[in-house]
Amino acid sequence: MQDSLFIRFHEIILFIYFVSISCYFYDFFRKNFKIRRLGFISLGIVWVLQTISLSLFINQTRSVPLSNIFDVLFIITWLIISISIVINVIRPIDFSIFLFNLVGFVLIALNTFQPMNYLAKGEKMTVINELLIVHISFATVSYALFTLAFVNCILYLIQYNNLKQKRFTQKYFRLGSVATLEQIVFYSSLVGFILLILSLILGAQWGLNTIGFTTLIDKKVIFSFIIAILYALYILFRVKQLQSKHKLIYFNIVLFCLCIINLLFGPSISSFH
Repeated sequence: MQDSLFIRFHEIILFIYFVSISCYFYDFFRKNFKIRRLGFISLGIVWVLQTISLSLFINQTRSVPLSNIFDVLFIITWLIISISIVINVIRPIDFSIFLFNLVGFVLIALNTFQPMNYLAKGEKMTVINELLIVHISFATVSYALFTLAFVNCILYLIQYNNLKQKRFTQKYFRLGSVATLEQIVFYSSLVGFILLILSLILGAQWGLNTIGFTTLIDKKVIFSFIIAILYALYILFRVKQLQSKHKLIYFNIVLFCLCIINLLFGPSISSFH
């Protein structure tokens, strides 16, 4: 029963933490004071809840949680949140705090869904099943966002062609500007990339706990990591302006095609998907 409550408590922390980093992510691109404040408040709530959890653990075990790697991850996450709050109070640095806490979110997710933390066999199975559900959910949403990016890539090319040929019909004004469509492509790909990375990390943890080390050399897993790396390159080229936005639109279309290939044909080359 205590293990079950522990799982639910840390899932609540994880959800609030996700809300916090989402707010910081949004504020970085849109500069919204209310959203940034919500992110800071939710980060403070995460710190309080995690401090309570840490205090209960120390009180019950009479020791600092440093006995294994996952306990260390929990301590590191608590320190990350603490440092983030201090930095935010002294001098807000939005994107740095977002990246800092994104690392913290991954670490606390690894700790929360670590079956070895729980004594009862039933609780271990619960965590493993929930880990799989979260992995699949993140992967599904990321692919949906990549699809949204792809659709807007096509609309971008249509609109670009209309603009080039000076074909200003009613359809032209209904599609939106090429700048707006390109931004949707970028933001959709960026959020999808973040969710894909989280999905791959949690999926790897699930595989290591259920299948073993062979999960890391599975062909579908390797191909998924390659896709994630390619999306990272797209984001890097877009942010650093290493390539024109028009060329990156074509690159994004190629990446989506790779996603579809991985989705349709990946299970046939995988040993467990």
